[in-house]
Amino acid sequence: MRLISQLVLAATLAFVSPAAARNVTDHGGNVVEVPDAPQRILSLHDWTLTVMTRELDAPLIASAGRLAPDGTTFIRGGRELFGLNFDQIALAAIHGKPDLERIRSLKPDLIVANIGDYSALREQLSTIAPTLMFDAENGDKPFDLYRQYAGWIGRQARFDALKAAYDKRITEARQKLPKTLIDGSYSAILANERDGTLTMLKEYGVQTTVLDDLGMSRTALAQSVPEGQSRMTIGAELIGEIDADLIVTSYLPESGESPESIFPALTRIAPGYEAFLRAHEAKRILSFSRYEIYPPSFRGADIFLDRLEVLID
Repeated sequence: MRLISQLVLAATLAFVSPAAARNVTDHGGNVVEVPDAPQRILSLHDWTLTVMTRELDAPLIASAGRLAPDGTTFIRGGRELFGLNFDQIALAAIHGKPDLERIRSLKPDLIVANIGDYSALREQLSTIAPTLMFDAENGDKPFDLYRQYAGWIGRQARFDALKAAYDKRITEARQKLPKTLIDGSYSAILANERDGTLTMLKEYGVQTTVLDDLGMSRTALAQSVPEGQSRMTIGAELIGEIDADLIVTSYLPESGESPESIFPALTRIAPGYEAFLRAHEAKRILSFSRYEIYPPSFRGADIFLDRLEVLID
């Protein structure tokens, strides 16, 4: 009887299909066989991959994190947008300090990583679980990258629902914001005080995405960012070239910065900048928390729109 039971069990197991899988080509050009519906996703980049995975309601078990000045760990972007912390998911690694043994111990069935940080470790990570490389700054539009990622992890339907709600919000915002703004131009920049330069941003999370989708146009300088890149560095002598109806930038709260930090920064980089920027005279140089506007996130887009509607007359 026991032998018969064992034979029946063996026959049953023989007909059990293996977990469904499919091939995905990641941003590094790697063809990776991934689970059709991963159940244990480990993210190695907090404010892009962790944020998107969380917003897509995918099974996220662990994330890379950052060290705060007081020595505690936090999930950049995930904390601000979703209240996500390491009481809810496991710490996979500190940003910039990969811990392969810790990652292995968490038993992921899919690892997602930022190509700029982890391309050299891809083969080692792939011995733990299928590993996909994501490039947030390859020049593609942030929500196009987000759509690609949703497809990678089998969450396309969730992305489509979020995108439909976002499209509706954009339509409503066009009715609320001044037409002179919607028909105008914008520049997205970062101020680099350490070397006295500016960064012109072509694609920068929800900040550029929302302004593009509202219908605003880009300056000629922004349009000159090379193909395949999301930003370029310019010297202070080009300060006049960033002028537009609206200039947007961002600040890092963890570093003690605030929305007003941009103004002394511009003074140090380009003294007398006020004379070259009509956006300054119109009080339309606006700064937003980088933790909320850099991640590709529909929640971040809502926050950006909420604040834009308040700040613009």
